[in-house]
Amino acid sequence: MDKVFIDYLFIFFALVFYALLIVVYLLRAHQSELEWKLSTVFSLQLIPFTLLWVVNLLIGNDSGRMVAGLPIIFYLGYDFWYRLITRKKPHHHPNRWPIGLIIYLLLLFIGSIGLNWYGYLVSNFYGIMLVVSFFIMISSFGYYQYRYNKERKTKEG
Repeated sequence: MDKVFIDYLFIFFALVFYALLIVVYLLRAHQSELEWKLSTVFSLQLIPFTLLWVVNLLIGNDSGRMVAGLPIIFYLGYDFWYRLITRKKPHHHPNRWPIGLIIYLLLLFIGSIGLNWYGYLVSNFYGIMLVVSFFIMISSFGYYQYRYNKERKTKEG
């Protein structure tokens, strides 16, 4: 398989990853039950990232791509376990953060850094495109936080 084709597929799935996170945060901001239903779709992303990582390994792609692709696999594997296997609905605003949620968020950021790094290994354009996607995803998370805090203040007083 062509290395360039594998890189393009990886960039495509990275954009899908960010797009799904944006949708999840927007649905969460509006308290939609569809967010919980998307957890299976979100976890299915583990399949293409793992396959692409294995193909990169088999075709002898450079070690930078191998290292950059691994964190997203760890994150998606942990997400699969955290949301689907344990079947715990995440408590989004706990007074005290459980260790599982802290690990979840750290893996999300490390996985995102890996995706962005992979983009830069392919080209500056793709790296910048993924970084912009990351910041749009973080902005959607900020919107969710804004809506949550606004609703909480309305309920309190």
